[in-house]
Amino acid sequence: MLTRIVAITAILAFGAAPIGAEEPDLGFKPAGPGLYGFDTGLFKGTLKLDGKYQGLYPLIDAKTGADLTHPPGVFSFYRVFTTNTRYGNAARDWPTVTRLLADGAVAVDWPAAEEHPLELHAVYRWSAADTLDLEITAVPQRDMPDFELFMSSYFTKSFRASVYLGPEEDPGKGPRFVPADRSADSTGGYVMFPRDEQSLAMVLDGRWKIPPSPVDWAEGRRLFSPLAMRRDVGADITAVMMAPPQDCFAVSCPWNPATADAGGYRSLYLSLFGRDLEANRDARACCRLVIGRAITDQRAVELYEAYVSPHKQ
Repeated sequence: MLTRIVAITAILAFGAAPIGAEEPDLGFKPAGPGLYGFDTGLFKGTLKLDGKYQGLYPLIDAKTGADLTHPPGVFSFYRVFTTNTRYGNAARDWPTVTRLLADGAVAVDWPAAEEHPLELHAVYRWSAADTLDLEITAVPQRDMPDFELFMSSYFTKSFRASVYLGPEEDPGKGPRFVPADRSADSTGGYVMFPRDEQSLAMVLDGRWKIPPSPVDWAEGRRLFSPLAMRRDVGADITAVMMAPPQDCFAVSCPWNPATADAGGYRSLYLSLFGRDLEANRDARACCRLVIGRAITDQRAVELYEAYVSPHKQ
């Protein structure tokens, strides 16, 4: 009788769930060797971690059925650097060991190898129906100065990039999202927004001159916070990328094209870590994607502030 009274009291206090209503399932599901499916209610697709062109793709919008990504998709581990050194071609093609965790997250390990003498570990987790979190641990086998993990995410052609930058001239105007539109004097196809002069020095230390696919970055304005977005205005879908300030020293992307049909990638890149790593000691970094509708610039900033608050040192 007491149990029944408690149950009735709980229903009156919190409201009964609608008949047939279900909570979104945020857990990944096995979908083959190194493959994990997901359906959050808002988005569905696959996390591909089978050792070849790895990332989260497709990422399908439940409302329209449209795939929002270009392979290798979201949070694809790309370049790995130290000072004037690149390890292999791309971490997205390194062999992996994966496992499904009890809470539905996916853990992945990249074992150390001769061409990359470090271990990488990561956990992909949907923490809300519109929010994907990535937690990363690097364990180098030797000292690695100015270590960088270059994290890539690719979207379809309708998405245009903006980056959260400090005021260029009038400090009273405060930071704001600035479109990554090509300036008249820019060269090359890509622009890098470093956090500060020390960060710029890492970008220019020679690591990006190493073939294949060297990049001559245009230097953008200083990053106010590691916060950037790609927005499809027509579909009202915004993908917001973020990281704690201590975990990300630059954000980069291709210049926005003049038209949506123009060639080229619609990518965003996070330069993670950006600090000296000691041999056999764990180093951690994290980042987050929030994607959805009606995300204004102000709302994106609010989402970022809520994310970084627990990470502040």
